Amino acid sequence: MLLRDYKITRVRRSLCNPEWIAARAELSDDIREVFPYLNAVLKNAVYTPKVPSLNVKMETGFISVMPREILVGQVLCEEDAMKVLDYLKELINDTWERRETITPLYERKAEVKAKDVVGFLPKTNCRDCGLPTCFAFAVAVMRGQKCLKDCSALGKLEFAEDKEALLRLLQTVGLEEAAKAGVSIRKAL
Repeated sequence: MLLRDYKITRVRRSLCNPEWIAARAELSDDIREVFPYLNAVLKNAVYTPKVPSLNVKMETGFISVMPREILVGQVLCEEDAMKVLDYLKELINDTWERRETITPLYERKAEVKAKDVVGFLPKTNCRDCGLPTCFAFAVAVMRGQKCLKDCSALGKLEFAEDKEALLRLLQTVGLEEAAKAGVSIRKAL
């Protein structure tokens, strides 16, 4: 076991939205050694080796993991923050136990943004997806709120190559299975 426990040391209202809270937890152990393994396991993690830190996007916010503390942002209550922290503790320890079977990733992965997605969309702003623009659709795809099948133009033969390119792009952030299956969920972790 790498991480024995955590203690929430601060809870405050989120600066982004006063309905959310942000929580800071102090860790009982230094967990920096697991970062390259978590970086390999988590599709939407951003690892910064020089700091060291690991940031993970959630549907509504973020998690920032440092060697001796974790910041959980944009949750509704302290109980939700504790659920996220409990899950992270389990994930950290499980990943550490399985490290012999994981190829660690020591460098930062490239981030995919909505502007990268919109580059492969038809850019007709047809509104068939229920959104006013293709850029709004791209943002919704990145958030896991829309999937590629929601864009009727991507179903046309003339956009088949763009659709395949989008699937490959979304694979880098763990959204490709949802995009293929038509599922509109973003993997929180």
